[in-house]
Amino acid sequence: MSTKYLMSNPMVFAHRGASGVCFENTMQAFKEAARLHADGIELDVQLTADGVPVIVHDMDLYRISGIRKLVSDLHFSELQHINIGNKFFRIFKGHRIPTLQEVVSFCELKRLALNIELKETVSERPELLRNIIDIAMLSDSVHLSSFDPEILRKAKALEPSIETALLVKRTTTDWNCLENYDFVDGFNFHKRLLKEPYIGAMVASGKKMRVYGVTGKEAITFQPPPYIDGWITDFPERFK
Repeated sequence: MSTKYLMSNPMVFAHRGASGVCFENTMQAFKEAARLHADGIELDVQLTADGVPVIVHDMDLYRISGIRKLVSDLHFSELQHINIGNKFFRIFKGHRIPTLQEVVSFCELKRLALNIELKETVSERPELLRNIIDIAMLSDSVHLSSFDPEILRKAKALEPSIETALLVKRTTTDWNCLENYDFVDGFNFHKRLLKEPYIGAMVASGKKMRVYGVTGKEAITFQPPPYIDGWITDFPERFK
């Protein structure tokens, strides 16, 4: 294998940690991603009622805890007492929801890159974005991603040096004018968009391109084209 190919090999981000084998967005999943030699971790940030950035995908805790409460309605002290995990194990062997600060510190210790997805509660409270950015920038290799272009625009205005990536969609992204997204440094997109005209538009933009939803069994992952900068996957071990 040539040195050129090795240098252009896409980074591998463990989606919500090694969520193919561990429960998503838990310290166990992040530690397993490190053990499996992932290059980085993708995670989701929501805000508690008292403004603490925590790592959880859904606004509602029901899917992961069986409790019908919103993250944004609970103070962090209340959230700490809620067990999350698979339905039949969480009562006795449940996980707790970690903070962004905790996971950034772990990733710096393990030299893992970070893809921090800003979720709905962050978009609802942009006045707390500065705190999230300050925590994120403790990492030497981090980018913020979101489906919400406005929260990324605000992040870039607050901290021009931080890397941003728009999570693009087939129906809501302005594919004819990607140059208008001048406040982002890259596009993160589902593997369903690995076709024209989407690929051509993103390549022409000159921005970084990372693909999520890949399992490591797709043909393209064996011989990645040069325009792919990263894979975001539940199964990082299949890429390493």
